[in-house]
Amino acid sequence: MGGDYSDKEMERIQGQMHKWVAEFSKSKHFDQLSEDQKQESEFIMETFSEFMYSYHGLSPHEWNASELEECCLETLPRKVSTDEIYFQSIAPVLCAFFSFAEEKKLLKNASILAKKVRAIDKQIVKNASDPDHWGISKSLVRAAEDEGVDVMDEGELDRLITVYDKEPLSQPKVEPVRVAQKIGRNEPCSCGSGKKYKKCCGR
Repeated sequence: MGGDYSDKEMERIQGQMHKWVAEFSKSKHFDQLSEDQKQESEFIMETFSEFMYSYHGLSPHEWNASELEECCLETLPRKVSTDEIYFQSIAPVLCAFFSFAEEKKLLKNASILAKKVRAIDKQIVKNASDPDHWGISKSLVRAAEDEGVDVMDEGELDRLITVYDKEPLSQPKVEPVRVAQKIGRNEPCSCGSGKKYKKCCGR
């Protein structure tokens, strides 16, 4: 496992991943993905690398098969609330990225990581749809969505969390959850280039 968490290291990892993903999006490996998988790829790589560091203590050069499995089967289903297509795309996107990383010699064990994530593809999707694998925050977000609450409206979500947190102390406190904010293929790219997403990081 890596050392203690630091914002500086997280910032470094995010910068590194942004560069790798931009290069990956121009590769033959990315081209082999479906349109849905391409659409999900940036968010998958962002959340995977973020949680591998913040919950598993590993920078990209420290990634290993056992922590990858734990992250994909437990951490992401518990912490990320988004469409099913995100979870269906995790294994294909990571496999394609690891093939790219092996070719570019970015990760020393990229082929092992690709083999592991390919083997757990169906289990990732299964765990993500099973409420037993959701964290309390994700369960709250899903309940809010069912009630018609706009979870992208921070005010509405904060009000709901405030009400929930006033419940008896036996109730677990709400911890952060990532709610996906989709970028349309024709919308401006989030990297700030000024180009459409599909002509930039979404290629």
